[in-house]
Amino acid sequence: MSSSSAKAAHYRADGVRITHDPHAPGMAEVHSIHWSPYDRVRVKYGAPGETDRDGFDPYADSVGAGIYGGVVKRRPEDGSVVIGKQYQGHNPRPGPVYAGGGYTPVSDAIATFNREVSGGVPTPETTLAKLLDAHPDLVNDVSTGGASPLHTCGMSRANQHATAFLISRGADVDAVDAYGFTPLDRAASNNLAIAAEALLKRGADPDANGPPRDVATQSEARDVLKALDARAKEGGRVDSGASRTLVPIRPRWCGELRS
Repeated sequence: MSSSSAKAAHYRADGVRITHDPHAPGMAEVHSIHWSPYDRVRVKYGAPGETDRDGFDPYADSVGAGIYGGVVKRRPEDGSVVIGKQYQGHNPRPGPVYAGGGYTPVSDAIATFNREVSGGVPTPETTLAKLLDAHPDLVNDVSTGGASPLHTCGMSRANQHATAFLISRGADVDAVDAYGFTPLDRAASNNLAIAAEALLKRGADPDANGPPRDVATQSEARDVLKALDARAKEGGRVDSGASRTLVPIRPRWCGELRS
């Protein structure tokens, strides 16, 4: 079989299919241009082991705070989110601009939620619960990539355990990020069945804005596909419809959040 007739599939360690070729020509070149008196260096994402921690690592299929879940710039006069060019040009569509400084406080709290609960901390005493007690509006906070806290839950196996709790606090189950993904789509892209089941049980529309089944199929997210099948048998329609157009990312990104 010739190399032109079949392209090798790439997978993450967790079995999720990487939907781009991490070794495609130009992947190690740079988006930002660094000037010196002697040369101009153009990079895209960097060579393996040399990627920007806040950016996209195409080899691990993971992203940092500059792309998803990070602190965004806000206008001092009214606190509104600044919309503009995205970090590393990862999303061609304008979105919330990265302010630097890493992940948002709520993203960090989501990342520690499961560890705290598993360690015996009562849910009301977790960092996430206390943060939302003090600032209830953060349940639908905006971060880089247009990600809401529920989107962030769909970005890692640890994060998904905060899904039901956030919904109980009023999180929008059908919010859409800057890539056109709902929280259910995002969970599907990373094969996070716990997050997907929590969203479906608590009212997420399996057809809102687009096709979670298509996303799950593309990523070979077998656990989420089972959850969607179960939902369909219960009477919840889960189509692969074409009502929503996802942002044409090159490479198309369904990666997980970098810890």
